[in-house]
Amino acid sequence: MKHMLCTAAALTALATAGHAQSTEVAWGGSNPGGVMYYMVGVAGTELAKDLPDVNITQVTTGGSTENAKRLIKGELDMGIVYGSHVYMSQKPEGPFEGGDKGTMLRGVAMAYEGPTYFVTLGDSGIESLADLDGKKVALGPPGSGTVFNCTNVLTALGLIGSIDPQLMTFADAGRALGNGQIDAFCQSSSPAAAVTELAETRDITVIPYAEDQLAQISEAYPFYHTGTMPDTTYKGVPATDMPFTTVYWVAHERVPEDVVKRMVAAAYDRQDALAAGHKAWAQMKPDVANFQKLGAPMHPGAEAYYREQGQWPE
Repeated sequence: MKHMLCTAAALTALATAGHAQSTEVAWGGSNPGGVMYYMVGVAGTELAKDLPDVNITQVTTGGSTENAKRLIKGELDMGIVYGSHVYMSQKPEGPFEGGDKGTMLRGVAMAYEGPTYFVTLGDSGIESLADLDGKKVALGPPGSGTVFNCTNVLTALGLIGSIDPQLMTFADAGRALGNGQIDAFCQSSSPAAAVTELAETRDITVIPYAEDQLAQISEAYPFYHTGTMPDTTYKGVPATDMPFTTVYWVAHERVPEDVVKRMVAAAYDRQDALAAGHKAWAQMKPDVANFQKLGAPMHPGAEAYYREQGQWPE
């Protein structure tokens, strides 16, 4: 009888656990070929191992701009978003002008720092950004942070009116360049699958920036800073100085505090596995003070975790 009671209790516990309500998290990345797409994909896989009650759905989007806009509308729970977009959404200005303010955006962690650069084939004859004059240049997919960054760079350098701009996905741009349908494409963040794959079969050139061009970009848009993309990023491409922008893992304020806290804890516990899935995750860190300078607070769940870890700035 005692055994039967234990069995009944166990079955009841299993049934209760089986009906435990899971938390749905819609997480925006980018489209295939983009860094954010693969980052969110590997995060969904790895975090699920520690958080079976959190159901992460990878949402394919145009990238940072769309992620921020859909977070503001409540269509996403999380997204990978450029710091510049967090800042502009608080105004709102730039791509957010005329829309609702991003008052519901909350910081979780710095995801990575990403450079913006232009890729062409090694035998294209394009050796400088000025050589893009009159050329077909893919700027990324509509709604992406890549279009935003590439347009800013070309505008700061006075080149935006001299190119023939094309809007297409990262993967399509890589194929189009390889097939001679465009002359170059712009990419934000690295390593990007579209560039890596092209470099495996063709000689590519990442067009260098002159020192004065980098200064012009930072002067026109203060949220860019000069950094160096290492020579290990793409086959045959030397270390190159570029304009970088900081990219964040952002949550909507409605995501429960305990869910965010447990997701952050799992992400840091599994950071090596995340980085094995995509190198950018190796850069993840709190970066609390810099995020708050953008005008948005950290999520209470992230704050609770960082305070416990002694990583909250006092």
